[in-house]
Amino acid sequence: MEPEIIKAGDDAGNRMVVKYTSPEGVVIHGIGVPQAWDSPLGPTWCYVVEGDKLTLVDAGCNGTLTDLEEGLQYVGYPLSAVSRMVVTHGHLDHDGNCFDVIARSGAELWAHEVYGSLLGLDRWNMEADWRQRLMGDRPRDHSDFDERIQEHERLGKMMSLTNPVTDGMVSGGLTFYYTPGHAPDELCILYDRILFSGDHVLPQITPHPSVSMSYQRFRSLLPEDYQLENRYYGLKIFIQSLKRVSKLGADLTVMPAHRAYHGGKFHPIGVDRASAIADHHRTRCHDLIDLLRKEPLELSTLTRKHFSHLNLDNNTYYPAFSEVISHVELLEEMGDVSLAGTDGRTVQWKGTENFSSFFDQD
Repeated sequence: MEPEIIKAGDDAGNRMVVKYTSPEGVVIHGIGVPQAWDSPLGPTWCYVVEGDKLTLVDAGCNGTLTDLEEGLQYVGYPLSAVSRMVVTHGHLDHDGNCFDVIARSGAELWAHEVYGSLLGLDRWNMEADWRQRLMGDRPRDHSDFDERIQEHERLGKMMSLTNPVTDGMVSGGLTFYYTPGHAPDELCILYDRILFSGDHVLPQITPHPSVSMSYQRFRSLLPEDYQLENRYYGLKIFIQSLKRVSKLGADLTVMPAHRAYHGGKFHPIGVDRASAIADHHRTRCHDLIDLLRKEPLELSTLTRKHFSHLNLDNNTYYPAFSEVISHVELLEEMGDVSLAGTDGRTVQWKGTENFSSFFDQD
């Protein structure tokens, strides 16, 4: 679909408003809502779908409501016109403005049913147990981050999920696909031949996998049917979801939540991008094993060696470390590595590369 810039933004797309028109005449508007902090990620792209109900897919980070409202005005609507608020997943840069949107418009809140179970929880600090155990005490300049998290938690406690979504549900022209892995409540949403992918499929960058260990922390809080086994957290789950999306149809146009426009140009993608992201993680597994062939490595050392091309500071170290953890978890489940030492922080290779067969599975 050819994009038409309705309102120009900066080089990353912040505060940009774009009109997309499909060959069949379907019109979608994208609003580049900036992050509420200095971030290289670029804006969260929130999408406006016109129909029987004016639908907004994702709302951006709390603290950026003015940017979202101004973008809607360029499309031709006040904030109060939103009838359906659809959330791809419950990360604060996607649903942080939801409370204000709903308060101003009375919109229904649509999201996966797992999202409803996690509303108002401080997911970051609830996962602190495994980070503390595997990382030890590490300094982090986190005051601004914690304030944003606390505000997100406060707003979440004041919301309720009016319209829980399950996999395959169809309503108002939208088909919902449950695609956990980056987040346990991640949705991809099909409208006509357009797929709103949230953070599941992104151009230029690879979405961050969740960590399997998180399942035990949240298990008792999930709906009863989700408490039997982990099919919601970790790299393995993420890859399985990517494979599913890659088969939805080569003619689909993907509308990602990040990097739709970056570096002064658009970055159109289709569902084949899902396969490319899966291949990236296969390569990362290979690279980690190549490091471990030489000697067992403590997790922090493995992280710094693997990301030696980056200057990891106290803040960027955390996502890099959890990225490595998610791959080590998969390699351990496949029988390729084991965790040793009294603290379970040392990774040693077992001489196999069984993970390749997992990536080859349909």
